[in-house]
Amino acid sequence: MNSTATVPLPDVIHVIIADDHAMVRSGLQRIIDGEPGLRVSGQAVDGASTLARLQDTPCHVLLLDLTMPAPNGPELIGQIRAFRPELPILVVSMHNHAAIVRAALRAGASGYVTKDSEPDTLLQALRRLAGGNRYVDPRLMDTLVFSPAAPPPAREKLSPRECQVLEHLAAGQSNTEIARTLFLSEKTISTHKANLMAKLGLQNMADLVRYADQHLGA
Repeated sequence: MNSTATVPLPDVIHVIIADDHAMVRSGLQRIIDGEPGLRVSGQAVDGASTLARLQDTPCHVLLLDLTMPAPNGPELIGQIRAFRPELPILVVSMHNHAAIVRAALRAGASGYVTKDSEPDTLLQALRRLAGGNRYVDPRLMDTLVFSPAAPPPAREKLSPRECQVLEHLAAGQSNTEIARTLFLSEKTISTHKANLMAKLGLQNMADLVRYADQHLGA
């Protein structure tokens, strides 16, 4: 999966960073802009602004967090693939669970590294993807190879908060209603929904709502 480049690299690889945390974006930009031949051409803070940036900003590789405000996760990757099928997407996430990595790759991501990866790993991944290849953080390979593909986890495998969000989805509540009920922000609810989709191997919100209805609905 982590093969050598197969297409010529551009003189300058333009990267868009999509992450809802300003400190993370700033740190990633310092790493990328400090490397010859790499340049951050734009930033995005949620799914909607990511889609907008990709329409008006040069980009050879998209650096994508999975848990921004919606659309996010596999659903956002699918939407990007719909209008920019050739664009390499490198997921940079705090999650290192095999199910989440597989869900992102299955949705159309070209690579996956974790946020605690060494800067050299990130830079190598960006160049590999810009060269037309795929790349997964080597530390994740054992997990992917030796963790068998499993059916969606049982409810007890989800966090208590994820179960609560799933229950409210099964009741047909919106993000706003769930946030009000659980005394959380809509952004937090959006993040929990993205984590649920990744853990359950689901591709979009319709699949998640259907899953909640089938497994928890009355």
